[in-house]
Amino acid sequence: MRRTFALVALASALGPLAAPTPAPAQSPPAPQPTVFTLRPAAAPRPALKYRLVPERHTLVPGNAAIFYHRALQMMLTIRGNDTALAKKPEPGARPESIDERIARWGNVPLDEFPRDEARTGLEPYRRVLNEIELGAIRATCDWEFDLRKEGINLLIPEIQEMRTLARLVKVRARLEILDGKTDEAMRWIQIGLVMGRHVSQGPLVIQALVGVAIDTLMNGCLIDLIQAPGTPSLFWALADRPQPFIDLREALEGERYILEREVPELNELDRGVWSLDEARRFTNELQRKLFSLATGEPIPGTNAALPDLSGSARRLGIAAMAAKIYPEAKRALIAEGRPEATVEAMPIIQVAAIHSFQEYRRLRDETYKWMNLPYWQSFGRADQASVLTQEDKLANPLLTMFRMLTPALNSARLAALRLDRQFDALECVEAIRLHVHAHPGKFPASLEDITDAPVPRDPATGNPFVYKVQGDTATLTAPVPPGGPNHPSYTIDYLLKLAR
Repeated sequence: MRRTFALVALASALGPLAAPTPAPAQSPPAPQPTVFTLRPAAAPRPALKYRLVPERHTLVPGNAAIFYHRALQMMLTIRGNDTALAKKPEPGARPESIDERIARWGNVPLDEFPRDEARTGLEPYRRVLNEIELGAIRATCDWEFDLRKEGINLLIPEIQEMRTLARLVKVRARLEILDGKTDEAMRWIQIGLVMGRHVSQGPLVIQALVGVAIDTLMNGCLIDLIQAPGTPSLFWALADRPQPFIDLREALEGERYILEREVPELNELDRGVWSLDEARRFTNELQRKLFSLATGEPIPGTNAALPDLSGSARRLGIAAMAAKIYPEAKRALIAEGRPEATVEAMPIIQVAAIHSFQEYRRLRDETYKWMNLPYWQSFGRADQASVLTQEDKLANPLLTMFRMLTPALNSARLAALRLDRQFDALECVEAIRLHVHAHPGKFPASLEDITDAPVPRDPATGNPFVYKVQGDTATLTAPVPPGGPNHPSYTIDYLLKLAR
């Protein structure tokens, strides 16, 4: 897994290019509600018997990443022996891989779960699961990506492979649910949720996204457990969770300074008047790194010639960009109080780069300042700050190039929000179970009628979830978050039925 930037994206940012007519957008698939069969339940005693994350005093000193790396190495060894463990396929069929089997066990409806097959299939993974368990009780998790110098070319395969470990944990948790072992099921769900949080701890947004994916997977186990006979209400476990469950602060801060990490020469821009040799070295270095960002290829050596690029790429010449914006950049630097003689003495590229970099940092903060406010208060304002018109892009192509390194921040926020929204919706479900326990056989007429526990609001909108009773069933719904993609996975659509 590596973060790369497409040439077409950079080129299109600087001017219109011929493009094929896009195909008509297809309507998203019709959403299917998640059906809950609810059994009335009181809270456990004590109320916080179960937690989604362990209490801090129970954690063991050490770095969880070491244990996850051991688990991954063991898993890769097992994968290498796939043929010895694979089921014999039907004549003419392709053998089912280990990863496919694990995914099937995790995705099949619980009432169709092949318990004996999965129990036998997990046997080779006992040591893998043990390492995962040891990692989940560690006090810290440091992948040490912030110490690496590769920038966007850094390969992080272990982060992607953590999804496979999460699928193993999910299968183990489902076995415990079917065996009626609530305590063990919650323990493995907790292990999986902690693993997702550990994966997210680092300076890369992709870490947070994989962490969200892992915890969304484990959220499915919570849905299974809530419906299992004998499970007490998990309301207080959900209410007591960290919020946000995946904290994007570290990743957002890491991504905030991606331009300075990729092009550290920008930090030298404002240190006196450059010589022509210094200006030439800066221009060449920026041109080499632009080639890497545009193509996804490693940065060429200092003295290496750049391969032939397309006409679009040639338009990205740094010197041409600088010359285009120099008059306005010069006026802006003098207007902000710099001595005119000093600005006049600077090479064109230095003046253009200083002005563009200053403007980039200003615009960057106009977006980032909204990132840690509640989504429903900030999503529109953050989007407005990041919009550039085509005229803006053409006016300062160097600034536009800098801004192409800014990741899709709202997409990351939406992913983390979707997870918290799912937890809050389950919290509502568990509050309903508490109410039905206190008022046997009767759904609350409204969420306001629930007095046994405070019902959370939708974190995407700041409004209550939409709850309706329809005969002997009820629905709990929430629309696509403002600014979110029109896809069922971003909605809440629960159909609640009381077990008979």
